[in-house]
Amino acid sequence: MAESDITVEILRGVRDELRGFRAEANARLDATNERLDVTIARLDETNARLDTTNERLDVTIARLDVNNQRLDVVEKTLLEVARGQRSLARNVRAIAERGARLEGRLEERLGSLEARVDKLESKS
Repeated sequence: MAESDITVEILRGVRDELRGFRAEANARLDATNERLDVTIARLDETNARLDTTNERLDVTIARLDVNNQRLDVVEKTLLEVARGQRSLARNVRAIAERGARLEGRLEERLGSLEARVDKLESKS
């Protein structure tokens, strides 16, 4: 019977150790769960901030799209103005060259007329 008492004592010791281990493991698990709860709460806050940031980015992108459309209109208008200015410059240059040629011819004709008038005056 002494052997059975020793076996019972060993089994009680094993049982007590298992209870201690279980209590320690439960305490660690509880601590881990608490840390996970804090981490989840922080992740929820981060997700909320990211959602807000995404909403702001969507608004910003929409504004940029509108601004890009406006800039396209401005660019097209400026290109049209530049084409008009080039055309105007060509026309002004052509008119100025034509005017210079006419001026030269008019001066020749005026000189010719003055010479004829001088001849006529000298005859009279």
